[in-house]
Amino acid sequence: MTEPIMQLHSEPYGSTGNIGENFRRLLGAPTLDPLQTVIRESVQNIADAAKLGKGPEMLIRIRTLEAAQRDILEHHVLAELPAEPTSNRQIRETLDEDPLVVLEVCDFGTVGLGGPTRSDRIPVGTKLTDFIDFLRNIGTPRDTGHGGGTYGFGKVALYRASSCSTLIVDTLPHDAGPDDRRLIGCHVGRSFEIPEDDMLRRFTGRHWWGVRDPEDGVADPMTGVSADALANALGFPDRRHRGSGTSIMMVGFQTEDKDLSVSAGRIIESLLWNFWPRMMADLPASRRFRCTVMLEDEVIPVPEPESLAPFDLFCKAMRAARHSEGNDVRHIESLRPIKSLGTLAVEKGLKSPRRHLVPTDSLVPDQLHHIALMRPVELVVKYLEGNPLPDERLEWAGVFLASDEDEVERAFADSEPPAHDDWIPDNLPKGNEKSYVNIALRRLREAASEMGLQPAPAAKDGDDGPPLARLAGRLGSVLENVGGDGASRRRATGGGRGSRPKRARATRPVFEHLEVRKDHKIAVFSTELTQDAKRSGAVLQATAAVAIEGTKLDRFGEGAPNPEVISIRWADGEEVAKGAVLALAGREGGLEICVRVPEDCAVTVEVEVLEEAVSR
Repeated sequence: MTEPIMQLHSEPYGSTGNIGENFRRLLGAPTLDPLQTVIRESVQNIADAAKLGKGPEMLIRIRTLEAAQRDILEHHVLAELPAEPTSNRQIRETLDEDPLVVLEVCDFGTVGLGGPTRSDRIPVGTKLTDFIDFLRNIGTPRDTGHGGGTYGFGKVALYRASSCSTLIVDTLPHDAGPDDRRLIGCHVGRSFEIPEDDMLRRFTGRHWWGVRDPEDGVADPMTGVSADALANALGFPDRRHRGSGTSIMMVGFQTEDKDLSVSAGRIIESLLWNFWPRMMADLPASRRFRCTVMLEDEVIPVPEPESLAPFDLFCKAMRAARHSEGNDVRHIESLRPIKSLGTLAVEKGLKSPRRHLVPTDSLVPDQLHHIALMRPVELVVKYLEGNPLPDERLEWAGVFLASDEDEVERAFADSEPPAHDDWIPDNLPKGNEKSYVNIALRRLREAASEMGLQPAPAAKDGDDGPPLARLAGRLGSVLENVGGDGASRRRATGGGRGSRPKRARATRPVFEHLEVRKDHKIAVFSTELTQDAKRSGAVLQATAAVAIEGTKLDRFGEGAPNPEVISIRWADGEEVAKGAVLALAGREGGLEICVRVPEDCAVTVEVEVLEEAVSR
């Protein structure tokens, strides 16, 4: 069949006025970069649309329109262009781009955009208004209890991602047949005026493409077989097979990355940074996000957060917060009035090697020292930065999960700005809700500041060290699922050619990776040994300790965990010594130290080069 042609409707001001072009400014000044804002806002909307008892499936795709798809876009969807000069020029320039790249965010198994399509024509008793809330109205309050969104301003970010501020939206509402598919286009530009009958007729700057109502000229979405044919011709996912949900195309994707594969990497990193709690493998299927990222026709794998540092440490803290059981779990409370505000869980561990998803400007810090703040919907609002542990080989991750009690949850939700990227108590009127947010943030900042500042007290002579119960509460993170591609080894330069240190020495050991041997874990550290001119270094002695809050504990009480140096080997793979002492025989170079790791501990290693043999 010949594809139908959509019709343009430029929105006039109503008798009582409209919001006009200021719509683009409603997002405020987000703390996030534009692409991250698009991903955050889009996925928050998807989370709120997942009301069918199963976690949403989402596809985020960057693609270049094929020649036939460009022709459909130019001659069937955007066939009529706005009269306003700037909007006209922007859309024409985008349609002339070669290549013409679009960004699509699609969801499946969600409710789609159902209900009435006109804000001024809502049948009595209508409860479902998703279409007009997302596309027509501005500033609609959230209708999802404990949902991710609050204001509905996220759509502004989508327009900003388009070089011509134009979206094409394809949706199939839940419980509708495939012939009820809806397709509509919208552009947001400048307000303008047109002389008409000795009067100036004013227009808001919003322009719609669809099917014009013969009575008032307003463009409703194209529906049925026509929408199905046109959407498929544009390359949207086939709703007849994928089911209900919504696909949003940002025409003329704006990105600062010349290489689109870098943009794809940023999308994956943004998904993980903002939504890892809802991507965890042990989350029930009814809540888990299933995310696919594509560049052209290629699927770019999205790692599970448990398999990628430092998200693995966040996942451990998240489990502790969910179940109120872990190495360091604290309940944040208000005393006046008495109210539980949420749960803070902190986990510590060895800093695992990073597998960077983007070449520059990564969201992921090199050393983790952050608390992820979130409401019960478990979407990260922001990261509260604290003090890093003094030992750069260690890091800590915290999770604060606000209470799901209605009054408390509403306080945190209402304190968020339109971009949902902060908690701002001043957004709330004076009262209990403002106090809740202030108290929680104050306690969280205190906890984040205290991390790493108080070293563990040294054991006194005759003192067996802290009791095991107290020790266990202060140990570093369990080294669970800490992977290992291995960190790059740090080589000592040893000065210029021919120069040698005054005495033999070894560099500070660097944690490389974990190895699993039978029923225990081995932490592998590396060091670089340099001999002096006389090659007087006779032995290297290694000492392992439990790392506590960035320091070490050398003395242990009865029953306390004891790390053990089990071997020292040269980096070329030749194992030289069992135990903690290696005879050097004048050799120098890279060494690997293997330490048996007790359960629920992080370990650290120190080395010393001696000029005489050690008595055993």
